[in-house]
Amino acid sequence: MSKESLYPARRRAEILEFLRDRGQASITELAVEFGVSDDTVRRDVETLALQGSVDRTHGGVTISQEDRLNAVIPFFKRIHANADAKDAIARAAAALIDEGQSVIINGGTTTLALAKHLATKRGLTVVTNSLPLPPELYSRGAREIYVIGGAYRLRSQVTIGPVVLSDGAGQPRAIHADWAIIGVGGVTDEGTVWTSSLPEAGMMRSMMDCASHTLLLADATKFGKREFSEVADLSARTTLVTDLRPSQALLDRAAEVGAAVVVAEETPGD
Repeated sequence: MSKESLYPARRRAEILEFLRDRGQASITELAVEFGVSDDTVRRDVETLALQGSVDRTHGGVTISQEDRLNAVIPFFKRIHANADAKDAIARAAAALIDEGQSVIINGGTTTLALAKHLATKRGLTVVTNSLPLPPELYSRGAREIYVIGGAYRLRSQVTIGPVVLSDGAGQPRAIHADWAIIGVGGVTDEGTVWTSSLPEAGMMRSMMDCASHTLLLADATKFGKREFSEVADLSARTTLVTDLRPSQALLDRAAEVGAAVVVAEETPGD
């Protein structure tokens, strides 16, 4: 859809968000992406450059170093948001993983909290698109760690690409894991899980398809939340791990489709 008619300030804000995800782009690429002329993009880039948000390059534009830092900081601030809930969820999720198993973990602050709780699980094979996660797991003794390649997302500190790995000969190979561990942005009473990014939603679903069972991690602030992109529905191959008891409607839906629900603060028998 053409965005030529958008208010310039709004269009420039969307261009800036695009660049924060991609890091850089050509004038032509931006013109195609936003359905405007090259001249319109150049004017927008000029304004953003004067604001200090971007740096102009030959034929293109990059996010400025100052704005790059501003984009990364929110991710690390989010690590501390609802930290107790994330830790409880991560501990409960890790308790379901056995030594020697294989896990696919998507990027996010809740899944990042898993690292210390997986430390006691020897011989794990881990596949992830999270960039902060491998150093944490490596220092805690994971047997093998693979990072999925693809486009780099600055603000979420992940890669986005096909859920495949290359073998020793450089040939792409499909993979299978015992568990997929997915942090989600929303869970509705109908049992649908959501996230804010369409590309990430597709990758999360592919991770689920590559695993025998999926742990869906969501703190109570995600209940009843419907974000931009649907990921999947609860099923018999999913376990929802959360910190507080969900609504009765969601519990009933989980029971109906055979999904398990683990509430981290509840003790066995509650």
